Amino acid sequence: MTNFIKLYGFHATIHALANSERSIKKIFLTENARQKIILLEDLNLEKFNYEIITTKELSRELPQGAVHQGIMLLCGPKKLITFDSNMLDNIENIIMLDNISDPRNIGAIIRTAVAFGFSTIITTHRFEQLDEGLIAKSSSGGLEYVNIVSAKNLSNMLETLKKNNFWLIGFDSDAASSIDDMNFGKNDKFVLIFGDEGRGIRNLTKSKCHEIYKLNTIGKIKSLNVSVAIGVTLNKITENY
Repeated sequence: MTNFIKLYGFHATIHALANSERSIKKIFLTENARQKIILLEDLNLEKFNYEIITTKELSRELPQGAVHQGIMLLCGPKKLITFDSNMLDNIENIIMLDNISDPRNIGAIIRTAVAFGFSTIITTHRFEQLDEGLIAKSSSGGLEYVNIVSAKNLSNMLETLKKNNFWLIGFDSDAASSIDDMNFGKNDKFVLIFGDEGRGIRNLTKSKCHEIYKLNTIGKIKSLNVSVAIGVTLNKITENY
């Protein structure tokens, strides 16, 4: 394996070290970080190849301003899932990111998804082209607990989801129906589709949706950051369904 990536930040790296799917080449950390890690009962640092370095040395290995908290991993990239109908047999609920490419937003979305028990995320943007280190940091370790599915052919994927009895539910600030109008049963399978904050979900995606909803807002600003909108939506769904 030659394509190593850099993960950094305490929570992102600790969860990656606990993930047997991650191929860890080496850990670089400060002595303070090492002392913090050895206090963790479920993580044995001695199982890994690691090197103690200074904070300044660590900062030089990462993008300017990266908050590394004294630790960085050199490891294999996130293993992506190839979309096909067979993978849908044991999946009930999916979050789909339609053309969302900001790593911080994606990381925040993943963190929220994991908090609410959603473990499958479909992305229409090529995940391997994004800054995985920043995504992992923003997800606070949540990246290790989701399956990332890359959609190679959006139209075919949406049709396959429909044929497998998934409800395609889009969210758009200009939708006629409100999130309060959502009506599906506890046993229904669904895909919650969110788009880029500027452009929203694409017309092709909209045309495939069974329903499109908007969030209820009472202030002068009607749209929310997409990670916040997803948090509001997942909270409502888990409370009511």
